[in-house]
Amino acid sequence: MNEFTDQISAYFSHMPMWPMLLLALIVIVIGVYEVVDRRRQVSAADNFRSTILKALSGLYPEPVNWPKDIETHLFARLPAMREAFEDFRRHVPQENLRDYNKDWDNYCRFFYTVASADHRTVVEPASGKDQDPQKTFHTLVSNLLRHIP
Repeated sequence: MNEFTDQISAYFSHMPMWPMLLLALIVIVIGVYEVVDRRRQVSAADNFRSTILKALSGLYPEPVNWPKDIETHLFARLPAMREAFEDFRRHVPQENLRDYNKDWDNYCRFFYTVASADHRTVVEPASGKDQDPQKTFHTLVSNLLRHIP
């Protein structure tokens, strides 16, 4: 064992130090990048959560102030929510990205189909089952927020 440590110490005594300094610099830069990236992720998650909850206050988590024209109400808040969605999408893990995009698409389609169906005269039943739009809306928003760590 003593020969082994002598061989390693001899190697380091004759080796130039610049490769070790370069390696140490690379490790430090990667560490700083990870810390900054995690802060950005936390900030994007907080922004996404607060934007969703602020835009949908009175509708989520409990529908205490459900407007008569839900489609217009949701459509007016869509740009701010889309911006927060896009900002947070960069921080969603790749394996969850498909589900995240699918949940957003389902949410966006909600007020074009189910929510606006409240105001139209229904000629044919909607796929044979009656669903409460408030429960559907709650499920869609909960699905969006489940991606936040």
